[in-house]
Amino acid sequence: MVTQTVVHFEIPASDAERLSQFYTEVFGWKFQKAPMPGGSFYWLISTGPPGKSVSGGMYPKTGPEEHPRNYIVVAEIDSAIQRFKAAGGVEVVPKMPVPDMGWSFVGADPEGNRIGLFEPSVPVRARPTVRSRARTRARSRGRRRK
Repeated sequence: MVTQTVVHFEIPASDAERLSQFYTEVFGWKFQKAPMPGGSFYWLISTGPPGKSVSGGMYPKTGPEEHPRNYIVVAEIDSAIQRFKAAGGVEVVPKMPVPDMGWSFVGADPEGNRIGLFEPSVPVRARPTVRSRARTRARSRGRRRK
């Protein structure tokens, strides 16, 4: 079963250079420009070590009502969208493919807060526990000694 947790966030920006500098200075985040069709930008955000932090993205702000949003991983996006709408959520951006990654959907909760749903094309595995990571490291050290 997929733990439905935040796996990605997005920040809209009018001035990506200025805003990326702000988050770098405040939190030490790293930004990388990703080319997009039509000359638009999408910046990938690294908030910490891979597998131990939530990654994000920054994209062009389309209006003053646009605010940051979180993406929640779901096992099956179509049924998650149905549950979202049945509970009072509304569609903002319909389900669409994320090339080589999976599917996404953006909706608004009953108070208008935007939230994304994301179904990965490759199943999300549970993050290893500290204990299992220690066992894996111990096993790999034992193999190197032979």
